Amino acid sequence: MISATPLPSVVHVLDLFGTAVFALTGALRALTHRLDLMGAVVLAVVTAMGGGMMRDALIGRHPPAAFADQSYLIIAVVVGVAAFFWGRTLRGQESWLIAFDAVGLGVFTLVGAWIADQAGLGSVGILFIAMLTATGGGMLRAMLVAEIPFILKKEIYASASLLGALGYLLLDGLGVSTGVIIASVMLTTTAIRLLAWRLNLNLPQA
Repeated sequence: MISATPLPSVVHVLDLFGTAVFALTGALRALTHRLDLMGAVVLAVVTAMGGGMMRDALIGRHPPAAFADQSYLIIAVVVGVAAFFWGRTLRGQESWLIAFDAVGLGVFTLVGAWIADQAGLGSVGILFIAMLTATGGGMLRAMLVAEIPFILKKEIYASASLLGALGYLLLDGLGVSTGVIIASVMLTTTAIRLLAWRLNLNLPQA
């Protein structure tokens, strides 16, 4: 069993930011489906924390980060409540929402790769855990509202996370400084997602 060792302060702050961003996207999805306040909070929490909790369960990290630091749950709940009451004014701002979501994808890819690396996983394990951390919450959210999970569609989303995690492995193998790794993984993942959306680039579809 692996203890939930603290993240470096800069990574921890980014992780909290990613939690807020994904909580917002989850709550806005609840508004789309006309759910009540509890539904908005549940989707906010699941989207923001689901991937991290699945990650911690798989690698035996105890207690899970979501419970070791209550800031995650508090942020997700507060954002969920706020989005329920004021989120309708944001739903028309598609470009902003996609940009924030892309940043959250980059943050959670970094955090997942970092934690998997610290847990002693090999390269394949780091790639899988990074992608799960970044996309797991969205998958759970989709299942709760009977949608096809985003990563199973043609859009470049999970693959952007995978490429970001590959960047982590490459830079770490080259002995690059921690600061450069953090910035590079986040920027790579976020940029790939945004460019794919802006240029309407998709993976082959069945």
